[in-house]
Amino acid sequence: MSIDADRIIAIRTDKIVYRNGNTVLKVFDPSYSTADIFNEALNQARIEETGFPVPKIMDILKLDGKWAIRREYAEGTTLQRLIQEGLEDRDSYLDLFTEVQRDIFALKARQLNRQKYKLTQRISRAPIPEEKRERLLEALFTLPDGNATLHGDFIPSNLVLLSQGGYCVLDWTHVTEGNEHEDVARTYLQLLRQFDENTAERYLAAYLAKSGAHRGDVFGWMALATVALLVLCRPSERGFYLDRLNQYMP
Repeated sequence: MSIDADRIIAIRTDKIVYRNGNTVLKVFDPSYSTADIFNEALNQARIEETGFPVPKIMDILKLDGKWAIRREYAEGTTLQRLIQEGLEDRDSYLDLFTEVQRDIFALKARQLNRQKYKLTQRISRAPIPEEKRERLLEALFTLPDGNATLHGDFIPSNLVLLSQGGYCVLDWTHVTEGNEHEDVARTYLQLLRQFDENTAERYLAAYLAKSGAHRGDVFGWMALATVALLVLCRPSERGFYLDRLNQYMP
């Protein structure tokens, strides 16, 4: 079966996302792990079972010899676009963003990977000195576990305000179960890189006010969140995360 798509939505190192009518096709590079592709679809199905608003997975298929996941198209506007276009409303958008993330934390999804298992994998793959790798592993196993559902890539471009009302959350590739403070740290870092320090700090202030957590609870996970993003990032972003890692763990 060949690819028949209206337009490209996003291009990544190992995948291309197409719009195809009322559906979306995420087409993976042939080098991408088949097990990881099926696991991604399974993870999203597990979130869908909770009743949380996500685009429904429709199919896993091969197109031009490449594996692809077909899902519903979410008609609407991403929160990233709204934040960029409505600076005067930034606090209200970040407030909504934080509320949705906390709703995700409260989900009871079945059989998700454990956060510390996935972080251990990321640390083992990171382009860092062995001494720092050992310190990160030691830090990981001294931090508290948790049972929150963690999106793993909760950024404004993955929250869509739907045209017919309500919202949905995209891209559950990295979902795990564990301590929510690490997920907040990842979001903070990505807002810092994609927007600016003011936006990241306003987000963090909103989260702390709603959750009752302390700044140190989140920053205790910052080095680990940074190394996770370092492994997953594009080459052009690597310098940012290496600098941050050296700041959080000199």
